[in-house]
Amino acid sequence: MARHRFGGIADYVISLGADDAATLEPSTTVTAWNAASDGTQYTDLVETDGATPITTLTTDANGALPEFFGPDGVRSMYLDANGGAGPRRRTVATDLGDDLTTVENDLSALTGTALTTDAITTAGDLLAGTGVTTVARVGVASDGMTLVADSLQTTKMRWSSAWRRRDLPDPVLAETLTDDTPTIQVNGPQSTSSIPSAQAKLTPDTGPFLYLGAGDFEFGSTFPDTELYRPTSRYPNTYSSGQSNWAVEFMTDASTFGIQFKYMSSATKYRLTVDGRKVTDLPQLTGASSEGSRHELQVTFATAKPRRIRFDVTTFPFGGLFLGPGATAWKPTSRGGRLGVLGDSISGGSDENAGSGIGSWFYRAARMLGCTDAWNQSRGGTGYITPGSYTTFGNRVAGDIDPYSFDRLIVWGGYNDSGGDQGAIGTAAEALFDSLKAAAVPGCDIYVLGCWSPLGSPTATLTNTDATLKAAALAEGLPFISPITGSVYDAAGTLLDTQGAWITTANATGYIGGDGVHPNDSGHAYLARRIVEALKVLMPA
Repeated sequence: MARHRFGGIADYVISLGADDAATLEPSTTVTAWNAASDGTQYTDLVETDGATPITTLTTDANGALPEFFGPDGVRSMYLDANGGAGPRRRTVATDLGDDLTTVENDLSALTGTALTTDAITTAGDLLAGTGVTTVARVGVASDGMTLVADSLQTTKMRWSSAWRRRDLPDPVLAETLTDDTPTIQVNGPQSTSSIPSAQAKLTPDTGPFLYLGAGDFEFGSTFPDTELYRPTSRYPNTYSSGQSNWAVEFMTDASTFGIQFKYMSSATKYRLTVDGRKVTDLPQLTGASSEGSRHELQVTFATAKPRRIRFDVTTFPFGGLFLGPGATAWKPTSRGGRLGVLGDSISGGSDENAGSGIGSWFYRAARMLGCTDAWNQSRGGTGYITPGSYTTFGNRVAGDIDPYSFDRLIVWGGYNDSGGDQGAIGTAAEALFDSLKAAAVPGCDIYVLGCWSPLGSPTATLTNTDATLKAAALAEGLPFISPITGSVYDAAGTLLDTQGAWITTANATGYIGGDGVHPNDSGHAYLARRIVEALKVLMPA
């Protein structure tokens, strides 16, 4: 701060003389106060050299008030020439104009605090005070994000897509089966539709399709794959071995339609949803049997009316849509933002559950969270330091996470790493979390789940891995949820709730498959509920 100059202008002490004439009062003692009445007297006054204290402020021989400097940072005061009895008159500093002319890229002349404004680099940037006489940049967020309080940030705020508990769908309704049930039959092998007088096929790259849960769709290089769409957005990011779990949605008023697909094996499955309600709880076989051939999955409703159609599919190259005469189709929009999971086979699915990744806890949890764009970026056998048949989590950030602008991301691994060195696991986890924060869009909410324990009696290697991942999450300022204890910690490491172990010796038989490791269908339904409830603890009301 700085002292400001007072007096030296038409500041005089006067009194009323004979016939009410104004009379100048020389050699009059003047006192300075911080209020028009009562208040506190200013005694820290100095002469114009800025150093010599003024013991008594006195008018000159003409009754004029001399120049002086007031206390540090004071820009106005009340003067009293009547021994403190008043009246007092307010005076302001004479050098305020100097303050204003020096304000250019900072506010220091007015506040004594260097608040730089030259950090604005992009339209939509915000500058927020840090509470330590500086400001910090809050970068541009994605569309629809809001500012939320965050005590861990220097600005005490950040962008977020934050779920609120009040906005989530009813979990029972989210899992309810539809009453609008169609009949479904598979036709083929064939390349055309069995619908009488069917319109020309709406192709995957030009039709009214909303692709969810995957990206970077491509056609294959050899027939019939040259007419079939598959995503490449999961490691190793190739047509033949990319993301096998995804969804396609479209709106249509057709009573009958057909979608073309290629049957690859018994792993080729789907789950149909009509207007947000599933036709079946679990993914279904297509009914096809000729591997490598194109087929038509024909869906017929009792009536023709507008419907939102969704197919969750796995290992299901997509060839387009057939409509009957007069029917139309158009593209819907997604809701709930983009949710991803980076994990292993507990999230990616296994032989112990139906439908691989579309039959795992993740798709169920996404429905209960009101999120239609759910990306299952999991690979079995992988982990923080364990590549399995693919590669480690850290090596998949560039290809599986960075390009796709996730609003929310769940990281769940560690089981495959638990036999390794805990120091190495911790180092890899911290590096992963740091890279995920850099790769995610500003405001992406990242949640870390600890080590899986399938039998209800976790070994020391599992509990140690859980503790290591908790420490790594805390070090990187991310919330942590322990499947072993059911404890939920916020990004500051504060214990918010303990909901109990997810898998116990009492429930393991009902929820774990015959291999003793992976959840069965009931287990995935159960885990979805447990995970959603744990996430709710971290959400604002």
